[in-house]
Amino acid sequence: MVPITLIETEEDLAVYYKSLLKEKTAKIALDLEGDQGSVKYHYSISIIQCFDGVKPVIIDVKKIGAKPVLRELLTSKEILKVMFSCRNDIFMTQNILGYSIDPIHDIAVAQKLLGIKENISDYIGIDKEIKDGFQRANWLKRPISPELLEYAVNDVIQLLDIEEKLSTMLKETGVYNEYIRICSTIADKNYRVNQLEQYKNKFPGYKRLSKDEKELAKKVWIFRELFGEYNNCPSGYIFSKKTMIEMIKSNGNLLQKLKDELNRKRGARKKIDDTTIENLYRKAELKASKIK
Repeated sequence: MVPITLIETEEDLAVYYKSLLKEKTAKIALDLEGDQGSVKYHYSISIIQCFDGVKPVIIDVKKIGAKPVLRELLTSKEILKVMFSCRNDIFMTQNILGYSIDPIHDIAVAQKLLGIKENISDYIGIDKEIKDGFQRANWLKRPISPELLEYAVNDVIQLLDIEEKLSTMLKETGVYNEYIRICSTIADKNYRVNQLEQYKNKFPGYKRLSKDEKELAKKVWIFRELFGEYNNCPSGYIFSKKTMIEMIKSNGNLLQKLKDELNRKRGARKKIDDTTIENLYRKAELKASKIK
């Protein structure tokens, strides 16, 4: 296993960032791991793994928090960040930290311009299914297991070499300038979302619903989000897509259907009280009325 430097304090992160500037490090490979509603309600970044060509570093963002020095590192114009298929990483930083990683060279962009399949697993020597399994792991759990740390580092230690080889190919084929142009626009794209408004895109079959059904779908979606936030649990675990469709398609009072469904498999001791459900439902109705 490659020796890994684990940064767990704001002070150590500041030392690392200053060392990159002092050594005039022009680029680092970078990736992140976190949770997008699989473990808890709110999205969160667990770690950011970096490699400067010499030393692999893992920044424990969960432990350090969104400190100013983290923003300085991720947005420093003096340090190029080499990443692979960074769209979701930008989504995470924008929605959690409030800003984009910048500047970026995205290997997936280079592959697309060269007509190569957008893939990193073959380059870093890991089966895609195994890689997907690591990505679905609980990255919020501490301490982070040695296996996860090793995976995180292996995900970045070859990116600089890969990007250099692809850059040579881009220059040989005359599309390097287009690569630079596209990469320069990545950080400017807006991936911020309001989860309460995602019903239009994510409620199953929303576009095919009637006007009245769409209003009910909006309320059900917003209620599910508020309930998930209230209990800090993934909203997708509260109601299945099938259940949400049944709620808006069947006759009866929506509030009562929500109560029945939430308590359907709960014993008396774990039953969710009506007052909690009613309060959240009223909030959902109010928020729904303000969203057009």
